[in-house]
Amino acid sequence: MTPPTPQPLTDPTTRARTHRERRTRAGRLLAVAALALGVLTVPAALSAAADDVVVDVTIPEPDALTVSDAQLRWALNDETGGGAFFGGCNFLSAGKAGSAGGSRAWTEQDGLYASRADDVRIEKDAPGGGHVEASWATRCLDASGAPVAVASPESTTGNEVVIEGGVGTVDAASGTASVRWTGSFTVVFYGGLTYWSATDPVLEVADGTGTLTATLSGFGADRTQPGTWTALTPRTAALAVLEDVEVTEAGLVVVPEYVGVSVTAPAGAAPQSARDAASAAYWGAFPQDFVDFQGEVGQAPYWYSTGGARDRAKPAAALVVSFDASRPVTPPAADDDDQGGGPAPTAGPRVPENQVRNRPAGGVARPALGAHADGGLTAVAPQVPASSGAQALSAQPVTTPGPDEGGLLDGLLDDPLALGALGASVVAAAAGALGLRQGWVVLPWVR
Repeated sequence: MTPPTPQPLTDPTTRARTHRERRTRAGRLLAVAALALGVLTVPAALSAAADDVVVDVTIPEPDALTVSDAQLRWALNDETGGGAFFGGCNFLSAGKAGSAGGSRAWTEQDGLYASRADDVRIEKDAPGGGHVEASWATRCLDASGAPVAVASPESTTGNEVVIEGGVGTVDAASGTASVRWTGSFTVVFYGGLTYWSATDPVLEVADGTGTLTATLSGFGADRTQPGTWTALTPRTAALAVLEDVEVTEAGLVVVPEYVGVSVTAPAGAAPQSARDAASAAYWGAFPQDFVDFQGEVGQAPYWYSTGGARDRAKPAAALVVSFDASRPVTPPAADDDDQGGGPAPTAGPRVPENQVRNRPAGGVARPALGAHADGGLTAVAPQVPASSGAQALSAQPVTTPGPDEGGLLDGLLDDPLALGALGASVVAAAAGALGLRQGWVVLPWVR
């Protein structure tokens, strides 16, 4: 009898699965072995090479802040918003003013004045504090609504130029800032007899020092020849030199250099007066290249000390820069007791006390011109025809100067442009009744 044929223990499918399982277990064993070998050998290799490997670790510095809407706010000085010996007042205008055709007072109809131009606007002190946009009607009024008085250096409209849209970079950690603005503003003295413009200001700050520069342009007037009117060659000059600048992420507040700065007066202009104990608190000058330009404009003596009654109004006002116009820096109150008060709410810098605005007006107001026992004087308004386009001097009370300062007449003598304008006004008034009616007398500032 034939023995039975042996049967396989498993079918082909079962055998294949068994072989795969064996290979899988073998692969896992090999992987475990390799891992164990790596764990044992890698530390040894690193240890052997430790003395030969130099590892440089660089910690990245924080990126500088990029600004795209910085705000610049500046009044230049109190003289720029003060009363003038002729023409009503000095004031700021937005934009780059065109030619008036000659040295004469502006009129509203000229279209030269603007309170706003693109990213530039002019603001002034508002009743109750703060600022309000200026206008032609309010350009010569103080916060109370009264005309500014030439007899008082402390009388000012408080007008400021405000420019927004500044772009650049700021690094508060290193104290650097580079910001530029697009736009122009115009500085008008004597109601328009002389004016100039600044275009595209640029702020540069590094290591606590900096400058505010701009392209300056305008027209040159000759005080001895009222018919002379020359367009000046534009040039870049420093509006302000800055020291001890504290840059924060919000902005900066700094009073530009003026007090203690000496300058060489341009040819033909009044020299800078000598500094003494009485004038030391406000004696100084704007930057030299700026003053040189003003020599061509005809405004040079208004940007440095000359010994006149209005020297107190000439020192530079605080410069305020906010790196985000929607969150403007608020400077401390100027009349705080501790040289500028507490820190700014957002920026932190402190503003030195404004010696000019805080100084009380000296003396007692005198009565109007006439036969007075004390010899008091007031400026007299000459009769100027309304059609002439000129603005007459308004009667202003004159304060008695202290022993360390000049009076109103000293200011006029120190001010050839004003003296010439006043002289022309007196001549016109004397001849007015006859000459103006006959039409053969023409005022020198009328085209």
